[in-house]
Amino acid sequence: MQAIGLTMARTASPQESGNLPADVAAIIGRDREVSEAKQLLSRTRLLTLTGVAGVGKTRLALQVGREVKRSFPDGVWSVALSSLHDGSLLAGIVVTALGLRDRSARRSQETLAQFLRDKQALLILDNCEHLVQATATLTASLLDQAPGLRILATSRQRLGLEDEVIMVVPPLDVPAEAERAKDGNAPLHDAVKLFAERARMADSAFRIDEHNQDTIAKLCRRLEGIPLALELAAGWVRVLGTEEIYDRLSDRYRFLTRSLRAAEPTHRTLLAAVDWSFDLCDLREQFLWTRVSVFPAPFDTDAALAVARSGQLTDQEVVDALAGLTDKSILTCHPCDGRSRYSMLETIREYGAAKLAASGEEAYVRRLHRDHYQQVSDAAAEGWFGSEQVAWIQRIGQEWPHIRAALEFCLASDGELEQGLLMASELFEYWISYGAHAELRHWLDRALRKGEASDARTALALAVNAKAALLQGDTATSQHLMDACMDRARASGDQRLRGFVESLAGLSDFLQGDLQQAVTRFRDALGWYAELHPDQIDARERNNIFLTSLWLSMAAAFHQEPDSADLARSCRDMAEAKGARTLLAWGLYTSGLDRLLAAGDAKTANALFLDGLRLQQGTDDRWFPAWDIEAMAWACAAEQRTMRRAAALMGIAHAFRHSIGVTLPGFVPLAQAHDTWKAHLRDKLGEQAFQDTFDRYAELDVDEAFAYVLSYEEPASLEQDKPSTAPSPLTRRELQVAGLIAEGCSNKEIASRLAVSQRTAETHVDHILGKLGFNSRAQISAWYQKEA
Repeated sequence: MQAIGLTMARTASPQESGNLPADVAAIIGRDREVSEAKQLLSRTRLLTLTGVAGVGKTRLALQVGREVKRSFPDGVWSVALSSLHDGSLLAGIVVTALGLRDRSARRSQETLAQFLRDKQALLILDNCEHLVQATATLTASLLDQAPGLRILATSRQRLGLEDEVIMVVPPLDVPAEAERAKDGNAPLHDAVKLFAERARMADSAFRIDEHNQDTIAKLCRRLEGIPLALELAAGWVRVLGTEEIYDRLSDRYRFLTRSLRAAEPTHRTLLAAVDWSFDLCDLREQFLWTRVSVFPAPFDTDAALAVARSGQLTDQEVVDALAGLTDKSILTCHPCDGRSRYSMLETIREYGAAKLAASGEEAYVRRLHRDHYQQVSDAAAEGWFGSEQVAWIQRIGQEWPHIRAALEFCLASDGELEQGLLMASELFEYWISYGAHAELRHWLDRALRKGEASDARTALALAVNAKAALLQGDTATSQHLMDACMDRARASGDQRLRGFVESLAGLSDFLQGDLQQAVTRFRDALGWYAELHPDQIDARERNNIFLTSLWLSMAAAFHQEPDSADLARSCRDMAEAKGARTLLAWGLYTSGLDRLLAAGDAKTANALFLDGLRLQQGTDDRWFPAWDIEAMAWACAAEQRTMRRAAALMGIAHAFRHSIGVTLPGFVPLAQAHDTWKAHLRDKLGEQAFQDTFDRYAELDVDEAFAYVLSYEEPASLEQDKPSTAPSPLTRRELQVAGLIAEGCSNKEIASRLAVSQRTAETHVDHILGKLGFNSRAQISAWYQKEA
């Protein structure tokens, strides 16, 4: 079972670990190739599937991955590289595909190496041909540092590594010239099987019979068994007979053969099929095909409408063209959360991109693409501090490939740098939410080096870059950037910028343990913001004001400022007023800190921490749980009656921090509190008992960890590991209730925690008292501390 401590952010069981897509379309033929690839993988650590475009390398690799996943207990992970064009981001893309969240300042390649070092896993790197050098460098490094790792790559050319084994993926077998319909053998060939299967998907009435069998055999030979070419041709059976498809395709093939003599024959064949399909599309569909080729990843209808703007098509015509291209297998439609998203194979996209470049409109359409995702970014920035926050987190997660493409356009085009800096900067909270600190800094560093933006945009980018560096623990770089930004703020008199930088300076002081200075600077920052006119306070400023208030309340709680409770309450009120769920969770966390550190009310603090964690469920965030569960451990330790749970929670929190590349020394007040309570637990439980509990719970998978923290459900994996002892007289639910009694919960609180009625909770307590022969809750608490 995958452990949190192994830096996994997703939930996975041993049989389901990995991220292979569902097998929605069964692979046809390829039994021999699948078997050969599996045999080669058993003997080599790097296997590269090569072959011409459209031959089915990706589909074959995924099928191999599905069939061998039981041999890789730590998962089979697929990483699609077709949308990436900057090799320096390759390791980061793999990190994301593996579900990791690394907020440290270390390189993504180091994160990967650390995660994979002791794993038995298979990594599928798909479509590497445009990133051969970067892929080869990363592959060599990972194979060197992770002895249990195997890599299966797909590429139109080999990676060029010494131990690489190459398997050339051939076309599907086709009927021989001598075979005739009367022989009845044509349907036995894989190319014919594929054509027939895809034709039936286009027209459910399609069948191979004695009237069309010869034509289909000739068609498969003409298309040389290339799967993509066969699928494109099969998509037309709803409007053309097989003879018409063969005749028209043959004409196009002869034309292209004359004009592309030097091209590889199989490439000519595929190009003929794609070009023929393009010509059979109506003008609206052709127009849209070229326009949507700017999308490097799945896109929605609104995005298609955005790049089709120019007065040539109405919105309804664009929607009709999307449907037409989907019917013709040019696009694939994927329903997603009630909306349609469309994708196209890389070969189809490349063809459209070539047509777009030849039209002279490429820069114009890429600008339309950028403008659309700038609007998405603007809306996301506005939506961060509001009730749609979680939905926007999920939406931006889908759009990252497009945002990268838009940023690349801005950095590569004259006069577009301002927009690039704005887009990267205003999505700051989303980069941080996804643990993409390093990538954010990559884009900002590249943009700032160009030095072509206005002072205002440059100052904002410097501030955002400083914040990302600070949250990574890169204090030296952060301080340098803050100084540069502060100089600009003072020179320009920009109060918003001054407030932002003062707030960052306060955060730096807080993280380094200078609580008094941090409190002073946070209050100064809020003073700068207070002087702003309401018209100057946009979504970004509202968020900055909230974060400054949040950090102030945390620093005030640790420093035991007299108004710490009011400050924490203010944070909760701000988040609650806007319906910002994840920010409200942080407000509850800081209120819990105040109750624990300033008021000594551990019971209330623990309830606040739990409420905050419940709000965070479903966000796939590991940053908040790392700190919230740690604080819960302190509260349990302070209550004295829940020492074992405190040690368990401390182990879980440690694992979450490890999973995001964060270490406590970079957060001095938190580290000091951790050390204090850890020493307390060691003293009360004993050195060995504490460490055993800490280590066991640090190895839980994500689901079990959350179940234990939120519902006190003892993990099944740990129950199996327990030494044989006399069975407990209590049921599993009664043990949960006993644990809550040991924590000091009333019957009403137990009912709330377990989502049952108060009457049911009272019944459980009566049963426990009767089974154990006790007459008080104190006796139950003492028994639980000893026996559980």
